[in-house]
Amino acid sequence: MGKKYRNSNKEKHQPASNIRILKKRFARTSCINIADCHFEIKEEVIETLKSYVQHEGNEMCGVLTGTQVGKNCYRICKISPPCVKAHTRCGCERDATIANKFIEADYERSEHTRFYIGEWHTHPEDKPKPSAVDYNSIKNNYHTALLVVPLLLMIIVGTQTFHICVYNGKKFVEVVPKIV
Repeated sequence: MGKKYRNSNKEKHQPASNIRILKKRFARTSCINIADCHFEIKEEVIETLKSYVQHEGNEMCGVLTGTQVGKNCYRICKISPPCVKAHTRCGCERDATIANKFIEADYERSEHTRFYIGEWHTHPEDKPKPSAVDYNSIKNNYHTALLVVPLLLMIIVGTQTFHICVYNGKKFVEVVPKIV
């Protein structure tokens, strides 16, 4: 995922006003128990992620949108196209403006049911492992983004497997979502 740069103008990167209202669904002090959660991922999301496998060239990165489909059950429904501001073989700077436009448009298209639920990026390795930069980026996004649910997912696309984990504000837990 590499470095995340943000403009100093915070309002420019805020989601649409109707998304701001959803932020009130949980308090930042709440910490969801990931062990009590279930995760699903749509098959078309898996196929799209596979299309970005990095056998050569530079990392790609983007955002995930999803929905809550039951008590503590979250589904990853959509993946943005790459939202790249700058990238190298082992780093990607996500363009927050492009990412936010995707999130807002998907929120509207879904009749306000899908929301920002995480980040995806590629690694040029068979079995990807998150770097310190990856972990810090998700932590920073968790504490600065307007979230509907108190968690963020991170998917790293390797050349043979994915690494999927969830951050709840306190720790990262690797998860294996059910494909739907």
